[in-house]
Amino acid sequence: MALLISIAALERGSVTLSGELTPDELGFDLRDPCFEAHQPLRYELTAQIMGPEVFVEGALSTVFRCQCVRCLAAFDLPMEIKPWACLIPILGEDALPLVNESVDLTPQIREDSLLALPQHPLCGPECPGPPKPRSDSSGPDGPSGQKPRITTAWSVLDTLNLE
Repeated sequence: MALLISIAALERGSVTLSGELTPDELGFDLRDPCFEAHQPLRYELTAQIMGPEVFVEGALSTVFRCQCVRCLAAFDLPMEIKPWACLIPILGEDALPLVNESVDLTPQIREDSLLALPQHPLCGPECPGPPKPRSDSSGPDGPSGQKPRITTAWSVLDTLNLE
């Protein structure tokens, strides 16, 4: 179900809308594994006609399930856009197509909600990242006084005999 506002109702005066839209109704297509939309988006909006356009303002809020890019921990990220506003042309060459003589707010809400998400979600500003590997060494050269052997993809080159 899309969030529609009737043009006839807008011509009589401003329209107030409040309710919820599920992630499926919004069409959230989150291809990023760090984000999951699992809670409905709540909206409280007021719309009015302003010349050849519909002006909508109000507030949007939801909670996304995220994965921290530093420590990979799952956490809930509240998203609130307050104030939220958009201007939708209904006449002229920039006019959006009407659905049964109504303006569809769903694409604007979806786009602005996705743009409000961070590019790299963190569980907290002080997130230390993944735990550091613990070594059993008693000093910088290891327990026996030998330097610890570090294996990388390039370590194989150390075994080459060039003579």
